[in-house]
Amino acid sequence: MKKILLFLLGLILVAMSGGAIYLAGAIYDATSSQRIIPYFFQPNKLSEHRPGTPETPTEMGEMEFLDLLVRKYVTEYFYVAPDVENIARRMGANGALGRMSSRSVFDSWLNGEARTIQEMAGNKAFRTVRVIDRVTRPVNSTYWIVNYELTTWNGPNNFGVIPQKSRGTMFMDITYEPRMLSNIDIQALHDYLENGGDPCTVFHFRVNEIIQG
Repeated sequence: MKKILLFLLGLILVAMSGGAIYLAGAIYDATSSQRIIPYFFQPNKLSEHRPGTPETPTEMGEMEFLDLLVRKYVTEYFYVAPDVENIARRMGANGALGRMSSRSVFDSWLNGEARTIQEMAGNKAFRTVRVIDRVTRPVNSTYWIVNYELTTWNGPNNFGVIPQKSRGTMFMDITYEPRMLSNIDIQALHDYLENGGDPCTVFHFRVNEIIQG
């Protein structure tokens, strides 16, 4: 009798195991689930901040693209890295500011803010730049209004020092079209970018005048 019960119990366990396997197969049929569809979050319009193809100026919108170029320009104008080589490169005519500015604006920067940045870099200071609002231009005005904030650490390797913050306003006369420059040799442009040139300088964007508020 005991052997019969054990035999029946074994049959029941085998049946339950088969049922579990069948149920698992019914829930997930591996033969019909061979496609993999990837999804990526794309948190930024710039290519270095996201996978995939970056948006074109047309897809981004004329004002959005202008806003990005102005933010890039203001950052280049004020930021400080604790490295004198950095500011030396930026002071060259082929740097981002040199290529995005009129001669008078670039000369004014060289003789003013660039000297301050040189001194700060020599003292190992560090300064970041943030454009506070979207850039705006009042009706019938030629000047774009750019409000910015500077955060400065005057000494290196001292996290106990509270950074200094200051704010200012720039009134900028800008020539802008949402397209790349068309009056430059394409091979020269290719070589410039391959050698580490800043992509923001190949667009039809130039700062003609700056008035500090």
